[in-house]
Amino acid sequence: MPMPIYFDSAATRPISKRALDKFIEISNKYPYNPSSVYSAGREAKKEIERCREKISSLLNVDAKNIYFTSGATESISIVFSSLLWQKRPGRAIVSAIEHDAVKSFIPLLKDKGWDVVKLRAKEGFVDPEDLKNAINEETKFVSVMALNNVNGAIEDIKALVGISRDAEKNMKHKILFFSDSVQALGKSDLNLKESDVDAASFSAHKIAGPRGIGLLYLKNRDLVRPLSSAGGQEMGLRGGTENVAAISAFAEALTECFENRKEKEERVKEISDYIKSEAVSLGFSINSVKNTTPYIINISTPLPSEVLTRMLSDKGIFISSGSACSNNAKKGENVIETMGFGSKRAMGSVRISLSDENTISDAYELIKALKEAAIG
Repeated sequence: MPMPIYFDSAATRPISKRALDKFIEISNKYPYNPSSVYSAGREAKKEIERCREKISSLLNVDAKNIYFTSGATESISIVFSSLLWQKRPGRAIVSAIEHDAVKSFIPLLKDKGWDVVKLRAKEGFVDPEDLKNAINEETKFVSVMALNNVNGAIEDIKALVGISRDAEKNMKHKILFFSDSVQALGKSDLNLKESDVDAASFSAHKIAGPRGIGLLYLKNRDLVRPLSSAGGQEMGLRGGTENVAAISAFAEALTECFENRKEKEERVKEISDYIKSEAVSLGFSINSVKNTTPYIINISTPLPSEVLTRMLSDKGIFISSGSACSNNAKKGENVIETMGFGSKRAMGSVRISLSDENTISDAYELIKALKEAAIG
C-alpha cells in the first residue's frame, strides 16, 4: 500500500527522526526525577535548563519567561483560569475565530461575571480599530491568536498590542494581552519581544516534536496564577514531574524547524501557489486571502467538506474539513462563516495544510484528485 499524501500538518506533524532520536537518547540518559537532590537528578534538571536556554535563544526571549507545559491547551488554561481568581471581573475581549481551547472558557468567564466581547475578524483579520472601540475602562484582558489555524491569516499582533498599551496609559490597571501562537511557530516571522505580548502558547507536535509537551511564554510571572503549584516545578507555575525527554525533543524539533526556515518557506510557497492557482481554475473559492501563511490553504468546493475529505481519504490523500479539535468536539460554529465568507462557502470549505516535507508531486496528486471529485 503506498504511503498516504499528508496535507494536514496544521493538525499535527509526525515526529521528526531527529526529535525522536533525541527523545530516546534523553529517556535512556536521564531516567531520574529532576527534583531529586542526588547527582543524577540534578543532571536531569540541568538538561531541562539547557533546553530552556536553547528554546529561549531561538525565540529571542529570556529563559525566565519560558515555562514548560503539556501543550498549548494547558498553557491557555493557565492564563484563562487566572482570570477567574480576580476578585473584581472586568471586560475580556476575545476574537471570534479563536481555537476552541480559548473559546471554551467564554461561558465560564461570563458565569463568573466577566463582560466578554467577541471581536469580528473579517476574512480572518481583527481590525485594530475594532479593538480600540471595544476597549473600555473595565477592560483587563485581550486574546487574539497570532496565526489562524483554519485559513492561515497572520494577525498584526504588534498593532493590536499597541492599541492595548495606549489604552493602559489612561487606566489604573493592566490589560493582559494573550496570543495563542501555536500555528505561528515556524510559519511566520514570530517575534514575541517586538510584538510585546504578555503571554503566548505553543505546542511541540505542530513542528514535528512529540505530543504532550508545549510551553507558555510569560513576560511577567506575576500576571497569572498556577492551575496547580504541586511540587513547585516550573518556577512554581506548573507542578508535576517534568518530562525531560519530551522537553529535550521539543528543543531539538524547534532547532530543526528554524534551520533554513526561509528556504523551506520559499519551497512551500511554490507548492501553495500552485495549489491555489489550480483550485481557482477548477472554479473553487480561495478562503486564504492576502497576508496568510503559505503553509495553510483554505478552499471551498461545491461538495460538502466532509464528503470531499472522505473522497480524498479513499485515495490516500489526507486533508481536513477544519480544525481537528473542532471536528472532535462536533461544534456547530463554522469559523469560515464567522469570517464573513458566507454559509455556502463555509459548508464546502476544506483546509490543506503543508509542511516542508510536502513536494510538488504531492500537489499534482492532490489537484488530480480534486479534478476527479469536481467532475464527479
